[in-house]
Amino acid sequence: MAANAQIRTVLIFADGSEGASRAADVAVLVARVHEADLVAVAVVDTETLSMLLRQHILVRDEMVEFGAELEASAERQLRAVANQAKREGVPVEITLLKGNIHATVLAEARRRKADLIVLSGFTSTMTRRDVLAKEKQYVVDESPCPVLLVK
Repeated sequence: MAANAQIRTVLIFADGSEGASRAADVAVLVARVHEADLVAVAVVDTETLSMLLRQHILVRDEMVEFGAELEASAERQLRAVANQAKREGVPVEITLLKGNIHATVLAEARRRKADLIVLSGFTSTMTRRDVLAKEKQYVVDESPCPVLLVK
């Protein structure tokens, strides 16, 4: 990002991880300071659910039930970000999406012309065993804009 570049749109990926609340705090702060639009995105990972079904790890009824639980969790995560933003007087638009996590987050960042993506932190060792950490690494690797990792 050039020194004179403005931050007009901040996209926060509300992922429900341990550091998600801190990441949301930072995203809200950046949006407030820069008077930027704040967009909170949560993703129901339907790609992994489908893979679990194809590999017979889940049966269809379990996949539907688990998908509904993931959607309810994502909605709670989005409400939490909205509440944090409201406390700071920052307007926020929340968006619940479905699909592959990194592809969906990146597509939304491009669609919104995000100037900054905020993610909760992860470690390199987590990317070997944790699907969410691996997906966040892909966001970092493929992002069209700067990414701020919050630990």
